[in-house]
Formats: sequence, structure tokens, C-alpha cells
Amino acid sequence: MTRITLIITTYIILFSNHVSAQNIYVDLCLQQNVELFKLREPLKLWLDFLHSEDERSGAVYWNQQEVEQFSDSTYFQLQDLDYFEMGDKIQTLQYGLTVLSITQQDSLYKITSKFGFAYNDSMSVTPFIFHVYAKTESVTNKLKLYNPFPINQRLHMTETRVGNITYIYPNNYKFNTSLAKKQNKEIKQIAKDFGFMLEDYRYFFTTNRSNYYEMKGFDFHFENIGHERPFGKADTTNNIAYTYGGGEYFPHELIHLFLNPEYPEAHPWFIEGFCTYFGGSTGQDLNWHKERLKNYLLEHPDFDLNQAPELLNMDEFTGYKYVLGGYFIELAYEKGGAQKVKEVLSFGNSKAEFYSALEKVLGIQKEDLNAFVRENL
Repeated sequence: MTRITLIITTYIILFSNHVSAQNIYVDLCLQQNVELFKLREPLKLWLDFLHSEDERSGAVYWNQQEVEQFSDSTYFQLQDLDYFEMGDKIQTLQYGLTVLSITQQDSLYKITSKFGFAYNDSMSVTPFIFHVYAKTESVTNKLKLYNPFPINQRLHMTETRVGNITYIYPNNYKFNTSLAKKQNKEIKQIAKDFGFMLEDYRYFFTTNRSNYYEMKGFDFHFENIGHERPFGKADTTNNIAYTYGGGEYFPHELIHLFLNPEYPEAHPWFIEGFCTYFGGSTGQDLNWHKERLKNYLLEHPDFDLNQAPELLNMDEFTGYKYVLGGYFIELAYEKGGAQKVKEVLSFGNSKAEFYSALEKVLGIQKEDLNAFVRENL
């Protein structure tokens, strides 16, 4: 999903010199009940963390396990909170954070906060409402902070393994074994045809976007707006696919897990094209996207495809690199099977290499691309 923060980011960086570096508040409703519900210790812990100079110095308030697992500057795993791309989430949150609530379940505290700031005299920006957890760390016997995602998984999700894929999904969800077996079978066939070595993968999914963000730690996320459609994201470093809206069957992201490491220098259009040809995109197969593009081109005869790598999204459902990339992979596969597809993937990730692959493998000249697609799609 495309981030829409560039204008806001520029505004803040250029014009926020007059803003206090630490705009951190506690909501009055919470403040009035801190003593009644014995919440002073977790509140102080969170505030001390937020008032740290940066994430590295704030590591003393975080649990040792996650600091050691990641590092003393990357342990705070809510990456989207780096809203201004400053490289430090604590310094970002100091632009404007309000602690909204602290709830307690047994020995576990859930701390919910709002990140926001004034955009101008009549408009404010609230990108996130998010939560972290606090509990007593067994190693130090002290209250420490914890990332929300692992705890939310333990509290609200369950696991089922099918083949080499472990599915992680909400507790109240009725798991469809047939769909999971279908996905597992297709993934194995792709791996066999192309000679990929499969590993063990984790496949996290929720039924909708709101539940996805909540499990990740966001009670509100600025990207959770507008029309909802199936979505996926691949973490190739940790062999995890994250999806929502597609249930047990969303092969696109699983394919990324073994394709990307095998072809790290391939052009993104061919990588996404491979995943779309064999695994669909936004919950729809390649033919669905091709039909939409075909209709779009008929309605826009002046639209030029010759600068293909610079094109982004046709709309919120179909991206050019997915549909056209998928089409190019389809052409290669029809021309010479897996071997021709491998040839396309073996070219580099520059624009020149993209056009070179089209010319040398598919016989499509750069200057003829627009006409070729319109005539043959």
C-alpha cells in the first residue's frame, strides 16, 4: 500500500523548529485514575522510555530478550512509528504523544497511546493509535516493556501446520484445511518446476484489515482507510508471510519467500510478475488484472506504456508492475517454460536491464512496447 506521508513529512521537517522537542502528555481520564487502579509503575515506565534521548538510550526500559534478539536500537518493532523516516521512533513520538489508557489483565499491562500533532490552525494529523505491553521480566524481576505482536499472537491467535507452512490465525476463525492443502500443493509444484529449495514458513493471516493492524499493535493506522481488499506482505528475512482478507490461500506472498532470495538482483517488475502469474495479486488472478488493464487502455488511447518501469498503480486494485510484470512472465513461460522465465529473472534490476530482458528473451523492443501490449494483451 502506498504511503501518503511525503507532504506531511516535508512540512514537519521544514517548519517544526518552533515545536517543543517533547510533547508528551497523559490523558486526564487516565491521570485521574492512576492511583485508584495502581497504575503508577507502568505509566512511569512508559513515560521514562518516551523521554529517553533516543531508542538506544531507551533500551534500559525494554525487556532483555527482545533487545538481544534484535539490537539495542531496533528492539522496538513497530516500524511504522518512524513516521518522518528519522530513523528513531522515540524522537518521532516526542513530536506529539498522548497516553490514553492502561488496562491490566493479571500481571500484564496494555498501554495505549495516540501519536498526533497539529498540521495547521484548523487541521490535525493522527497517524496512529497503538499499544505496547509491560510485565515483570523474569531475568531482572523488574517491570519492562514488550512489543505487542508476539503477545497478541499468544493471546488471540492459534496455529495449524499444513506441509511446511505454519498458519497463524485468530482463535475464533474456522480453519479451512482444504484451502491450506491447495496452497501447499501449488507452492510445492512451483518449487519443483523451478528447482527452488523450500524451507519452513509461517503464514500469518486475519479476516480483515482492522484486525491485522490490531494484532500488529495498531488500534488505529492511517492506512486503514478506504476500500478494503486482500493484502499481503512478505518478510523474506524471517520466512513469514503476512496477509489479510485472503484466508488460507494467498500464495503470492509465500512465493516471495523463496523467489526473492534466489534472485536478489532481478528487476522488481519480474519478481512481482512471477508472484502474480503463479499466485495472483490482491486476491485475484492475473487474467482478472489483464482484463482490467485491457479495458483501461481502450478507454485511454493516449496512455503510453513505453516508460513502463516508471508506472505505479492503475488504481487501488491493479498495479502496473503486477499486471504487466505478470504478463511478461506469462509470455516467457509460454515461449520456453521455466527456463525462459529464469532467463528473464537473471537480468539485473536497472531500467536498462529491464528493457534488455524484454528485447533479448521476449523480442520486444523498447520503442514498440506500448504498441505490443495494446495489440497482444
